[in-house]
Amino acid sequence: MNTKNIDSRTWGILSVLIAGFSWGLMGIFVRALISLGFRPVDIAAMRALGAALILGSSFGLFYRDAFKLKLRDIWCMAGCGIISIIFFNICYFSAIQYTTVNIAVVLLYTSPAFVILMSSICFKEKITFRKMLSLTAVLAGCILVSGVFSSGGSLSPKVLLMGLGSAFFYALYTIFSRYAQIRKYSNAAITLWTFLFAGCAGSFMLDWQNAIRIAETGNWQLWTLLAGLILIVTILPYYAYTAGLKRLTPSTSAIAATIEPAVGTLVGILFFHEKMTCSAGIGMLLIIGAVLLCRE
Repeated sequence: MNTKNIDSRTWGILSVLIAGFSWGLMGIFVRALISLGFRPVDIAAMRALGAALILGSSFGLFYRDAFKLKLRDIWCMAGCGIISIIFFNICYFSAIQYTTVNIAVVLLYTSPAFVILMSSICFKEKITFRKMLSLTAVLAGCILVSGVFSSGGSLSPKVLLMGLGSAFFYALYTIFSRYAQIRKYSNAAITLWTFLFAGCAGSFMLDWQNAIRIAETGNWQLWTLLAGLILIVTILPYYAYTAGLKRLTPSTSAIAATIEPAVGTLVGILFFHEKMTCSAGIGMLLIIGAVLLCRE
């Protein structure tokens, strides 16, 4: 195996890890915005709208080629933006509404299983022993990191449906993005069109009256948080993940991105004074081990 291929895989893993790390910081911004009066669904809508406005305006000035989209390929981008991002947010936040965040996170991170299954069907990707071992380590790690067994949440059929739905739609971003890459669209174009579609859909989800009322307070903290939400935990990770996906198999990308709950746990410890348990430490090691193991 030549050095060029090894370097390409390494950059792919690093790109996906950057994405997972950035997504893991989301709790900082989401908790602060909720404390200012926003609903979780409003935050999801603002992420999509803000990213659409920033990407649309900046690419319009400096990279107009990213706007080129053939009519026969619209389904790829609409799938990324609406079917994946919007439906994922609706299912995920609905799961959080009816159970604990810990259980919602564990259900969400069954997504690599969906990616592995769909990739074998759509892209004829082999389901290897190493992938299944990595997947098992990821699921075990997420369960331990979340502390799901010690939480008081319940797992009703509604919660199970919403949680697995969030995992399924989350996994679809990987599948739709891969189809767009096969059709020779750049990472920039995929990210741009993803959020143009997601932003259009998000405009119908946002409680505009409440958002305007909060914005009128003129709180500088609000605009700082929104900038971080849009740039650090939205545009950066989605671009990085899409770039990593170009160098890796969909299954490997999905497993590597599961570094997010480990980062989220560290954020809780460092910023919100949450306790580090022994099980969480073991879970983080399992997730990191799975990421290292999935490098094929």
